[in-house]
Amino acid sequence: MKLVHILPSRLRRLVTVSMMLVAFVFIQIVTPHPAKSQSTLNIAAVVNDDVISIYDLSQRILMVITFSNIPNTAQNQQRIAPDILRRLIIEKLHMQEAKRLGIEVPESAIKNSIAELESRNNIPPGQMSATLEQRNIDPQSLRQQVEAELAWVEVVRSLFRRLVAVSNQEVDDIIAKMQADAGKPEYLVSEIFLAYDEKPRSEVEQVAQRIHSQLGGGASWPQLAQNFSESASASNGGDLGWVLAADLGNILGGVISRMETGQISSPVTTDDGVYLLQLRDKRIAKGIDTQSSDVTLDLKQLHLSIPQNASPQIVTTTMQRARELANSAQNCESFSNIAASEGSDNSGDLGKFKISQLNEQMKNLVQSLSVGEASQTMRTTDGVIVLMVCSRETEGENDPMASARAEIERRLLNRRIGRLADQHQEKLRRQAFIDIRL
Repeated sequence: MKLVHILPSRLRRLVTVSMMLVAFVFIQIVTPHPAKSQSTLNIAAVVNDDVISIYDLSQRILMVITFSNIPNTAQNQQRIAPDILRRLIIEKLHMQEAKRLGIEVPESAIKNSIAELESRNNIPPGQMSATLEQRNIDPQSLRQQVEAELAWVEVVRSLFRRLVAVSNQEVDDIIAKMQADAGKPEYLVSEIFLAYDEKPRSEVEQVAQRIHSQLGGGASWPQLAQNFSESASASNGGDLGWVLAADLGNILGGVISRMETGQISSPVTTDDGVYLLQLRDKRIAKGIDTQSSDVTLDLKQLHLSIPQNASPQIVTTTMQRARELANSAQNCESFSNIAASEGSDNSGDLGKFKISQLNEQMKNLVQSLSVGEASQTMRTTDGVIVLMVCSRETEGENDPMASARAEIERRLLNRRIGRLADQHQEKLRRQAFIDIRL
């Protein structure tokens, strides 16, 4: 058995080459009854101080083939082996980082995740292990995958959650765009992305063609995305949610706008890699329906007086002053204090109003604000005002604007944390000592 020392920067390309050269090993290993005692003695890879056995690799290959609904042929085993080994290596790095940080995954969390997988795959509750064994898959293989995924979530949360924030202005900008986009076609899209990285483009394009063929043969899109896609959406089965064609860029947006519901695109080549797109549904964007429930807002006001016949310079200076005062308020209490000390007698608590009771100008000013957020300045006949929403209340229904703001903030946070997680994973991989032994 030859020992191959691999520089981390060349890992993905050399894993592919090595696996293709020795694919016959896996063809013999992934059999209906794998010889566990023998194969566990053989090492597929060493990741720092941890070992990935050929048995580990063969079981994961069989599990992916089974749940992706890919035909269990020697050719398919050979084709997916490089990516499966790469995934196992990454999982080892994730678990090692979790150990370094003292993170342990509770048994209850693992059981809950497996229960969710049972529900998603129409497996009776508590029957996952029996189902895997019936298909000659060691249940420990699934458990290890689930534990690594949960551990990495905790690693990322521990390292980066406090470093990432989303401002009210960022949410406001997205809400404004959503309202402006109302009436435009919107698409429910899934993606699979294969990056070029250091691999030959022809090789990546061949892999994309094979995945396209497997999808056409009935393979599971979510499973293939989770196991092979290299985009941030992979963990969600490639789900991008509802998007406009413009959100996808000129190339992908042009493709998706010409597709029919249920259609899978041919591989789409870009500068970074190859995409496969699935159009799951179409609709006309409606924006955010702020009138679907009658929301009551508790409003406070900062009012700065402007003399009649004031010069444009005085008006501009006063509006700038109002913005600065409002931006300095951390919450409703501090906003009230600022209004009392710096504002005119018209400043203070306005009371509670249903959105439907407000005139159009006031409604546009406050309806999309979150609690504790100040509005833009508004010129009035005797000065300038800034409003702050101090509570949002509904009667028996969800507040659509509050729900939309929470969802937008969640997406932005996840996107930023995801980028930091990818960077940290790449750092771990560059620093790791990885041997491929075949």
